[in-house]
Order: sequence, then C-alpha cells, then structure tokens
Amino acid sequence: DSLKRGQGVLNQRLDGLQSEQSQIIQVRHLMTQLRHLSYRGHSTTNIKLHLFTVCLSPSADRPRDCSDVMAAGVSQDGVYSVFPTHDPDGFMVYCDMTTEGGGWTVIQRREDGSVNFFRGWEAYRDGFGKTTGEHWLGLQRIYSLTRSGGHVLRIDMADFDNATAFARYAVFSVGRNSVNPEEDGYPLTVDQYSGTAGDSLLKHSGMQFTTKDRDQDQSENNCAAYYQGAWWYRNCHTSNLNGQYLRGSHASYADGVEWSSWTGWQYSLRFTEMKIRPNTKPDS
Repeated sequence: DSLKRGQGVLNQRLDGLQSEQSQIIQVRHLMTQLRHLSYRGHSTTNIKLHLFTVCLSPSADRPRDCSDVMAAGVSQDGVYSVFPTHDPDGFMVYCDMTTEGGGWTVIQRREDGSVNFFRGWEAYRDGFGKTTGEHWLGLQRIYSLTRSGGHVLRIDMADFDNATAFARYAVFSVGRNSVNPEEDGYPLTVDQYSGTAGDSLLKHSGMQFTTKDRDQDQSENNCAAYYQGAWWYRNCHTSNLNGQYLRGSHASYADGVEWSSWTGWQYSLRFTEMKIRPNTKPDS
C-alpha cells in the first residue's frame, strides 16, 4: 500500500512537472510571437487578440482560415488569427467577409504604394507589409493554407478611373503536395478562370516563384530584376501584381502592377487584392 501511495505521489509530481514544462514552452512561444508581430507592425490590440486566441482556444476549435472564422459566426471584415492544419502556431490574416459571400483569406494587397514590393526571397517567403494595408502574406503561409489543394483564388482590381474588374480561379494552390516547398520554389497551380478582367495568370501555372535574388524562371534574364517585381514568372509574364506602383499609364514596359488582359503592359493598377477560400467543389 505504501508503495502504491508513493507511486501515486510520484505520478502526480511528474504530471505537475510536465504541465509546468508545457506552460514554459507555451510562454516562450508566445513571447517569440509577440516579438515577431511587433516587428511586423501589428497594433497592440491585434497582438493581444492573437495571443488570447492561442492561449484559450482548444486546437480543435481554432479556425484554419477565414472561412472557418465566418462559419463560427463572424461577419465583419478585419484581422483574425488562423491556424492551418499543418501550422499549429498560427498567424494573423485579413478576412474579407463581404465579397461574393465572404470567408476570403487575403494573401496580397496593393492600394497606395506605401510598401516596397521589390524585395528578395526571404521577404517573399516570410511575408511583409501591414495586414490592414499593403502586404504580402508570405509563400510559406500561402503554402500552409493551400497545400492540400481545393482552394479558389479571387483577384479584385481597380484602375485610377475607379473602374473595377476581377479574375477568379476555381483551382489554386502553392507548393501543392510538396515535401519541401521552399526547395521546390513554391510552384503555382491555377486553373478554371472566370471573371471580367481576362485571364492573365494561367500562363504562370506550374512555374516556380522568382525574386530579384533567386532566379527560377525560364528566361535568359531574371524576370523579377528586369520587371521590378516578384512572381511565378515564365518567360516572362502576362501579370505582374507585385511590380512597381507606377500610378496608371507609364512609359516603361510591363514593370508596374500589371494585369495585361485588362489594362495592357503599360498601365499600373491602383488596387489589387488576392484572396483565397476553400472550394466547395472538388478540383477537376
């Protein structure tokens, strides 16, 4: 009996130590996230909301993306924490809850030229900008969201005369089925266009992502360096949404925020927003 009691006491102490270890690990993780979010320019309120979600939400109840946030009853556009299946740490995204039924996770936005998009590989891998303004979510995060396929991409655009158009692709993923997506270059899969802007992305399907310091296109030159952007270039592009913010018509060729099928190669768009959500229909 005394041995059993002693064993029980030891088991309780072991459980306590394991719980304390888990708490220490969690605190360290949260402090790392806090530093990271502060560095990326998030407001104190958004950081607190993110950490509150990480601490108190059971893993099974954490939203994987903005469509899950909407399914939980949220209907207001804004910044929310999401936790893709293979990324339990989670990250903050902007959710569009109004366009075409809502539930969209924004992965890129251009709106005023306030953020420099002519950046290198690490910046595009990890993401940059401000979630509530101009930003690129990051290739690794886009991969985490779309790695299993089954996602729709919608791109909303506007010019400087307030004309608008959109492109919608019923099939979209980055690095799909890749074991090491960075090594593979975060290849793009896109198909099944519909919309009003014309199809300027299908040509890029199957291509790796190229930045000014990592050339993975099929051109003799580095398309990112030549056209002042970063994209899934082929040889070289029919769209360049991460190009220079040149504010409408420009004399240079194809180096602005371009969507050639709508405004040609010498018109830099005022606004673009790329966003994704799960497709209710299986990929074909």
